[in-house]
Amino acid sequence: MNTPKPLATGHFRMTAMIVTVASTLTTLLSGCAQLDIPAADAAPAPTTATVLRVTDGDTIDVRDDTRGRIRVRVLGIDSPEVHRPGYSVGCWGPEAERFATETLAGQRITLTQDATQDANDRYGRSLAYVNLADGRDFAVESVRAGMARAYVYSDKPVSRYPDILAAENEARAALRGLWGPPCNGHTESTPT
Repeated sequence: MNTPKPLATGHFRMTAMIVTVASTLTTLLSGCAQLDIPAADAAPAPTTATVLRVTDGDTIDVRDDTRGRIRVRVLGIDSPEVHRPGYSVGCWGPEAERFATETLAGQRITLTQDATQDANDRYGRSLAYVNLADGRDFAVESVRAGMARAYVYSDKPVSRYPDILAAENEARAALRGLWGPPCNGHTESTPT
């Protein structure tokens, strides 16, 4: 007959200690979840602003209600160049700038950063989504109108990329804006 051997005293103590530590950690962590501590990589809360000036189809100057005057590069899109020193104006660039001006100039907007992206680009511009007063995303609307294309910087797509890409596919299929003549999707600027 096989008789069970008693557990070694050291093994029993180690098991008891592990159970106690696990129980304590569970209690502590469940208490922290109730504190509503934001994740370290969470984007700051959206801020409101007034659009002062449109620089081009994807860059605007705003008076942010919290930070004052700042330049914003709209996340998730790239519009043809208009004012890049030493380069030609990209095909459909003036139209993209006009669309942004008609849609944004003087308007109250909401700026929302994306936790997957940096807060600023290498030129010091704030990187943010621009939401119109009615809640529409300017990036999606601009791309849907054929004024810009979906843009991924450094292999890190923005969180809203699927919506922006869907809008681009819609514009391409309809040959809208930069996807139709005379550009046919070719909006590159060249050195002058």
